[in-house]
Amino acid sequence: MQQLDSINIKDNYRWLLWKISQEGTYLSVVPEFVPKSWETEEIKRILLRNKIINFDIVKIESVIKKASGQMELVGPPFEHFEEGKRKYMHLQVTPIQVRFAIDVSILRTEYRLKINDISFLLAEKAVVYGIDYDTIEEILSKEIYGQEFIIATATPPIAGQDAVISEIIQIDPDAKPFLNEDGTVDYKKWDNIRQVKEGEVICTRTPPTLGLPGISVFGHTLSPIPGEDYALPVGANTQPIDDETKLIATINGFLYREGRDICVGGVYIIKGDVDFKTGNIDYSGDILVRGNVITDFSVVAEGNISIEGFVESSYIESKTGNVFLKNSVFGQNRGKVIAARNIYAENVQDCTLNAGQTVKVKGQIRNCKIETKDLEMPGDGQIISSSIFFRGALKCGSIGGKTESLNEFTLVENERQQLKDDLQEVNGILLKLNKAIDILETKLFAIKPSDKSPESENERKLLISQLATCNSSKEQLQAKRKKLIRLIEIMPDREALITARLLLPVLKVSIFGLNKEFRQELSHLKIGWKSGTIRMEPL
Repeated sequence: MQQLDSINIKDNYRWLLWKISQEGTYLSVVPEFVPKSWETEEIKRILLRNKIINFDIVKIESVIKKASGQMELVGPPFEHFEEGKRKYMHLQVTPIQVRFAIDVSILRTEYRLKINDISFLLAEKAVVYGIDYDTIEEILSKEIYGQEFIIATATPPIAGQDAVISEIIQIDPDAKPFLNEDGTVDYKKWDNIRQVKEGEVICTRTPPTLGLPGISVFGHTLSPIPGEDYALPVGANTQPIDDETKLIATINGFLYREGRDICVGGVYIIKGDVDFKTGNIDYSGDILVRGNVITDFSVVAEGNISIEGFVESSYIESKTGNVFLKNSVFGQNRGKVIAARNIYAENVQDCTLNAGQTVKVKGQIRNCKIETKDLEMPGDGQIISSSIFFRGALKCGSIGGKTESLNEFTLVENERQQLKDDLQEVNGILLKLNKAIDILETKLFAIKPSDKSPESENERKLLISQLATCNSSKEQLQAKRKKLIRLIEIMPDREALITARLLLPVLKVSIFGLNKEFRQELSHLKIGWKSGTIRMEPL
């Protein structure tokens, strides 16, 4: 190893005063000579060009910053790299790693390698990070020559995580029949509709991450590959919120896919029949059935129900809307159709109908039980062998058929009960009022006629006034009571409760508890309530 006596310094760094002796290497920096700008890396490059292998750049930098003007020790005597060693040491340097090997032929020379020799070569290549000095020491101490080792390793960057779309609600129906608690299987009940409410979160998006940077063997930052971003699958009637990290429904409905997008449908459409392939249908919105509803299956909806095919002995219910039956219903005495509002149908046979407002049938009603407010049919419509319980009015075509059949129309009235409730309330008020009058009269009689004091006179006047008010109210309530009793006994007149183009026997009518049968053939008539009895008149 050669010891240096001097250093070849660039002109702009001659303010660095070096002294190399057997005791060590010294550096003196006079503050007045230090330029405004100087670079540690440039000093390091100067020392490397001078092939110095044992400098301590940290101590040198400290002395420069201190600038005491005195000679200060910065390390042992500088040693010079022996160029003859270079051909025996092989480095393969990449930003990721440094591979190193020593030629076996060095054993036939007088050269002996030290860590500083290898450090010098690494410094020449600007390798400053991830150096494995333990491996270098082992190679040299055990003279492991002729083999390649990795003596410096970068810290690789960590790639970012891709965005993640997580479905909170399972979009695709689970096509399995329902398993009952007793272990049996209900093949009519399927988990076939993924329903969602307005504002409900359908899926979430976890944004991608940038990843973590690494460090090359040169000490430079290795940029990571950021994670790939994926947009929320925004489809019809959905909306991203919270910086596009959540997808919500904008309407009540059902979920379905359209390619990659997730959509919310308003009207749930069954393209074919309601049968074992679909199971029973229970949906929170509107339903459209393109086909038929097969026996013993049900269609239940919060909204409207429209069925284009036939309806067999099935259960149909709209909890808040209407039921549109665009073909015939064959209930087989087990079918039932319920609507909170109206029921529209072509023909209805052997079925029960219950409508909150109106039943409208274009063709024939045969052997049915109907509960509704109103019923409307065209002039050529026909009612045969059916019972109708109504609260408003019935507009019929023909009642009865060629063979004698019994039709029963019953007015389900609540007026009488309301009048009875009003009468009960009036009686209660009268009872309290009579008690109040008794108390006031007792107090008035307790005042002696001879007592003419101002206090007694004022109290007497007050009691008389209160009695007058109570008696007046009593008279009004008694008059109302008489009127209510009369109305209960004889209900008010109701015109045209039932109208018909043709009546064939037998029709049994019940209005306000009074029954009447019509056994003759009549046309263009109306039936109402007049003067406490059922009256039939021509239209």
